[in-house]
Amino acid sequence: MIQEERKTLILRALDEAPVVKLEELSSRLGVSVDTIRRDLKAMDREGLLQYIRGGAKAIRPAERFYPFKGREIINIDRKKAASRKALEWVKKGDVLFINSGTTNTILAGELARAAIPCTVITNNLPAAMAAAASPCCAVHLLGGRLDADEQSTCGCECLAEVAAVYPDLCFLSVNALDAEAGLTDFRLEEIPVMQTIIRTARQTAAVMDSTKIDRVAKRQVFAPQAMPPVIMDDGLRPEDRARYLAAGIRIL
Repeated sequence: MIQEERKTLILRALDEAPVVKLEELSSRLGVSVDTIRRDLKAMDREGLLQYIRGGAKAIRPAERFYPFKGREIINIDRKKAASRKALEWVKKGDVLFINSGTTNTILAGELARAAIPCTVITNNLPAAMAAAASPCCAVHLLGGRLDADEQSTCGCECLAEVAAVYPDLCFLSVNALDAEAGLTDFRLEEIPVMQTIIRTARQTAAVMDSTKIDRVAKRQVFAPQAMPPVIMDDGLRPEDRARYLAAGIRIL
């Protein structure tokens, strides 16, 4: 049975039940569990389902990967909670780099409300405006090509400016976290920005809400052994935190 045929049958199984297990699909399709696992991860990247530990679940419209405007209101309370945790790292006078993404836009708003004197460097247009609302924040917006969907700058000019920045703190908004794949993202032009800034920042953390675990987006940003710690809201189950720690991933 070829992969496309398996995909069709897997989607049919998810029409019958919201969650399917690896072993059930393996028996049903007559292939190994490893083959099914690879199929599910590929289908997750394509947005056809959500790969979870031990199987897959049917994807709901709100869980799909949307452009910036469509993501703004999703899980906002969790994003605010993660952002407030991140702000505990910020000291007066720090130079911060924050990349594009809805979580970092929320973080910039929380930073402005906290009125911590600091400098914010970013390629995230809404975040720049949010931080600039506070007279305590000096804001530097990076140049480059405008990505209208993500409301951010990107491309060669942006990367050159990122490479010349040496911030005290770097907060990265990343799309997905998986114990095997590490941090992954669907914003292909944002990935080089993240991979560049982590080399020059004194301290880096990914900031994300707890709904993003056990998910894999289109391309790897950082492998588990090379990724920064993750600042997350308190919605993570203790057993999930322990599972990620066993994989060498610190979730704070």
